[in-house]
Amino acid sequence: MINKSSVFRRHRASVKVYVPKVSRDNHYLIAEMPLTDKLLELVVGKIDTTEERPYQKFYQKLGRLALNAVEECDIAHANFVANNRLVRVRHNEEQQVLHTEKQSFFFYSPLHNSTFKGYFDGAVRSNKIKFLFLATGDNLREDAAEFHEKVISAVELISARIGLDKEDLKVRDHQHLTYDIFARQKGNKESVTHTFREISARYLHQGYPVPETASAITYAVVSMPMTRRLLKDTAIDYDAEKPYELLYEKISTAFTNSVKTHQLKHATMLANGMSPIVRLDKEKKTIINGDIISLGYNPEEEGTDVTSQWEGDKLVDTIQFIYCATDSDETHNTYGKFVNNVTQAVNTMAEDLNWNKERDYMLMRLNQQLLRRI
Repeated sequence: MINKSSVFRRHRASVKVYVPKVSRDNHYLIAEMPLTDKLLELVVGKIDTTEERPYQKFYQKLGRLALNAVEECDIAHANFVANNRLVRVRHNEEQQVLHTEKQSFFFYSPLHNSTFKGYFDGAVRSNKIKFLFLATGDNLREDAAEFHEKVISAVELISARIGLDKEDLKVRDHQHLTYDIFARQKGNKESVTHTFREISARYLHQGYPVPETASAITYAVVSMPMTRRLLKDTAIDYDAEKPYELLYEKISTAFTNSVKTHQLKHATMLANGMSPIVRLDKEKKTIINGDIISLGYNPEEEGTDVTSQWEGDKLVDTIQFIYCATDSDETHNTYGKFVNNVTQAVNTMAEDLNWNKERDYMLMRLNQQLLRRI
C-alpha cells in the first residue's frame, strides 16, 4: 500500500527550489498617481505657468508631506520621483541613482542604505507622481508582509492629507531574487530553499490579507552576456550587411528548443539592446518607448507563445530571455515548479551553446509582482 502522506511530501518536495546562498533579495513598492489639475489645486492652489519653475513649490510641498508620512510609518528608505522616467531598482552595495533618457535606476543595499530624496525638475510638469519605498534589513522575504502594510499606511496617510480619493492611487509591490544559475559550478555550494509562494497567499498566511481585486504576475529574466566563446563558436561574416544574423538564429534555436523541452508557455528572447519590462495585459501588446520594450502577457492564457527579437547588424552586450508564468504554473500557491523549469531550460540551452558554466554567468532575476488599489 502506498503511504498517501509520503506521496504528498514527495509532491511538495518537487516544487522546492534550491537557490545559491549568495543570491540577492530586493523588495520595493511604487505608489503612483497621475499629476492632474485637481492634485495641483489640492497641494498648492493655482499654478502660474509663466514662472521659470512653476512646479517647484508643488514638488517641494508634496515631497515634505510624503517625508512626514514616511517617518510616521517608520519607513527608512523612500524616494519621491516626478521625472517622467521608468523607475528601476537594482541591488548594489553602493547607493547610487543613475538616469537615462527614459529610466531612473536606483541602486541600493537593503543592509545599510537609507535616505529620502526627491527627483524632479520644477520647470517640467511630470505625467505621474511616484513614491518609491525600499525595504531594508536582512530578512526581506520574512518581513515582506509587514513592510507592505507599512507602505500602505504611508500611502493612505499621504492621500488623506492631500485630500485625494483612495482610488486615485495604485501600488505595485515588487520582489526580486537574483542569482547566477551556475553559481554552484563556480564553487558556491551552499544553498537555501524556496517555494516561491504567490505574494497574496504569503501575506495572508502572515495575517496581512490583500484585496481580492489585486492582480499578480510572476516572471523570470535571464541575462546572458555576449562572450567571446559565443562569437568564436559561430562562423560570422563581418563584411555582411547583417553579420550577427547567424549567431542570433543559433541562440534563438537553442532557446526555443529548451523552452519546448521543459514545457514553458510564454517566453521571449531579446537581442536588440532594449530594456524589457513585463506587464499583465490580456491583449498581449508590445509597446516600444525609446530603449524600453514593454511586453504584455496574459497569465490566464495557456497557449504557447515563444518569440525572438534581434537586429542582425547589432552586436549586443547582453541577451535577455524572459519567461512568464501562467496560472497553471502556480500549484499549491507556489511557483517552485515554474522556477525549476526555467532553470532546467537555461541549463539545456547552455549545453547547446557550449557555455562555460565554471567561468561565465547566466544571471536569473525572478520577479514577483502584486498590483493593488488603495
